[in-house]
Amino acid sequence: MLCHRCHAECGDGVQCTSCRNYYDYPCAGITEAGYKKLGDRKATWKCGGCKAGAISPIQIKSNQSKTSTVDMETIHQELKKLTKQMSSLPQLVATVKTIQSDLEDLKTMKNEMSDFKESLNHVHVSIDDLVSRVAELDQEMQSLKNTRDDISRLERRMEKFEINMREMEQRSRSNNIEIKGVPVAASQNLYSIISKIGIVINCEISMSQINYIASVPQRGNKSNKNIIISLHNRYLRDEFISAAKRFKILTTKDLGLGGDGKIFINDHLTLENKQLLNKAKTLAKEKKFSYTWVKNCTIFVRKNITSPTFAIKTEKDLKKIF
Repeated sequence: MLCHRCHAECGDGVQCTSCRNYYDYPCAGITEAGYKKLGDRKATWKCGGCKAGAISPIQIKSNQSKTSTVDMETIHQELKKLTKQMSSLPQLVATVKTIQSDLEDLKTMKNEMSDFKESLNHVHVSIDDLVSRVAELDQEMQSLKNTRDDISRLERRMEKFEINMREMEQRSRSNNIEIKGVPVAASQNLYSIISKIGIVINCEISMSQINYIASVPQRGNKSNKNIIISLHNRYLRDEFISAAKRFKILTTKDLGLGGDGKIFINDHLTLENKQLLNKAKTLAKEKKFSYTWVKNCTIFVRKNITSPTFAIKTEKDLKKIF
């Protein structure tokens, strides 16, 4: 039913026994519980207007007419409002569709973000693996560096050891003299050759001063042999070699052996020092060094008479000097 005062639909209410209009409990000014407590007095309940006692049947009819007119105007206004509200419904629907589309986009973005997060996690794992591998490589590099350092130390020790061995071998020859260019027959007495050389260069050596004499084949030329003399006294060796240098050019003719082949008397160098001497002579010629000589089994070079003298013991010395 429709409330006479507020015109609202109500499921339950009260009816005025005078004007016969229906009212909901709030408009009737009574609660539902209070109305039920009236009992038999419900048959005499009147609305507030009827209680005033001044309403005639004509006034009631007039009021009902006015009420109907007001109700129509109210309904018309409500319809206008409803129509106005309905006019914005398409826009509202479009907005809702837009929101739904945005929600779909957000859902897609959420999925993409999830994929990106998974990819990023994979990248992090890959980076961790790479960092771990780099750390392993760094350890390997450090190990290789330590190994290289150990090898360098061993190489230096080996080089020093080889130098010491060469020096020891050369020192063992410190009393020796090497004579090249003397034709030696199988039956020839080597001491007689040494004695003849001593007479020619004016530095004779007695047999008691000789430790041993031997003929040694030349490297790469076994038909020609060098004579090696080992003396008991190094000073006698130096004197014999100096006398030969002063004689300038000694030939086989001077010894009565025929021919005019040159004879060379020098320190008895090791094979390594002989090779080092040849390299020194070659470089000295290229770099215009005027002097290259051997004294006490040590190689010396000098650019000119006023320049300093350099001793050469290893190939490193050649690199430093030339």
